Amino acid sequence: MDNSTKQLMSALAQTGVANSFSALIPAFCVALVVAAINGALVLAGTDMFNLLYVPLSFISKIADTWWGFLVIMFLLHLLWWFGIHGATISSSFYYPIVLANMAANVNGAHRFFAGDPTDAFINVGGSGAMLGVAIWLVLRARSAQLKELGKVEIVPAFFNINEPLIFGLPIVYNIDLFIPFVCAPLAAGIVAYVGIESRLVPVIRFQQPWPTPVGLSGFIATVSWQGAVLSITCAIVAFLVWYPFIKHYDNKLLKQEKKHQKSETA
Repeated sequence: MDNSTKQLMSALAQTGVANSFSALIPAFCVALVVAAINGALVLAGTDMFNLLYVPLSFISKIADTWWGFLVIMFLLHLLWWFGIHGATISSSFYYPIVLANMAANVNGAHRFFAGDPTDAFINVGGSGAMLGVAIWLVLRARSAQLKELGKVEIVPAFFNINEPLIFGLPIVYNIDLFIPFVCAPLAAGIVAYVGIESRLVPVIRFQQPWPTPVGLSGFIATVSWQGAVLSITCAIVAFLVWYPFIKHYDNKLLKQEKKHQKSETA
């Protein structure tokens, strides 16, 4: 290894270490602020967890209705848009209900909101139902940013993992992508609800692992080929909602990249 290579590696290592330590400062400040707020709440007879529970506890009361299900999906994705893991927060309120409904379905009941319909039919490709988006980024994106994101996300998307897109596009605080991020899962949810309630697709009787790929997830959940078809159909419907928005966003980024290139060469 020559001296120039060693110097370059040393410089890169120093930069990486410096960036890591600089990130600790704001993280430490945030932790202190949160701890101080929670301490004040404890002195007042409550805590931060109870503060979140009170406004969201109504979820458990409406979870077993079709409109309540849509409200839950909306809140889940609204929280994600603000950078809060919506699924983790909302699932604690409706999880007991879906498990009870799944047990009832095994015994002959017909309840839609059972097991894990979210990962089987709605959020195919992760929160926001973004499997189709990941595929489109690989095949059709023109901007360099989205092309690279597509390469990173294409495999995880098939296992319902899309944090690279949520923080890389980004979704968080991005008004350009708010509408499809919220509406695509709602559209997929309506299709899934109609398919199961019309009895074209059997009800969910088993809870598949959440990273189960599209098609297979619906098959495992309903033990039917109709469930597999419904899962794929929901993914297609979600992408149809996404398409005009992600295409517009790609064109916007492409223009910005060309403008940046011109300014650098000028």
